[in-house]
Amino acid sequence: MNKIKLFLTLFAVAAFGANFAVSDARAQSPDAPKLTETYRDWSVYHYGSGAGEICYVLSKPKRERPSGLNRGRVFFTVTHRADGTRNEVSLRAGYKFSPKSKPYARIGNEDFPFYTGAQEGDEERAHWAWMHTHSEEAALIEAMKKGDQMTIKGTSSRGTLTTDTYSLLGVTKALAAIDKKCR
Repeated sequence: MNKIKLFLTLFAVAAFGANFAVSDARAQSPDAPKLTETYRDWSVYHYGSGAGEICYVLSKPKRERPSGLNRGRVFFTVTHRADGTRNEVSLRAGYKFSPKSKPYARIGNEDFPFYTGAQEGDEERAHWAWMHTHSEEAALIEAMKKGDQMTIKGTSSRGTLTTDTYSLLGVTKALAAIDKKCR
């Protein structure tokens, strides 16, 4: 499972770069993820074919607090793969999490906990967080479809508490698009 999450992490980074002004040559490469649709604040990507097919939705925060921090790329993804994996949730914080950080997403009055690469002692994945179980992922996805905004809180390795606010406008249609594309 860790190799799969590492692959998805690296894959999402590549996709995020393609979405945010990477060179035309890379964006048009047959190996690059392809932006297929955009629904309000959520983008739909497709990559590969057959057993290697991957589809995912991606969004970046509308607001990052505290403002003015020197953070890397920050985004949230939900991934489907041809192997039957559905609704795999991951987020990139733009910094290395503290190993003691207990990041969570909040939609309405519900909190959804994540674990981080830093908690696993994995320096390469310390910027990333995932849900603990598939049932937690399913509950978060349902809340995302019903909500209008999602707040993610986490603590950096320097002890800074961050709050990222994502719009959920368009997420239901974006998720339906990957449901249809990656069966």
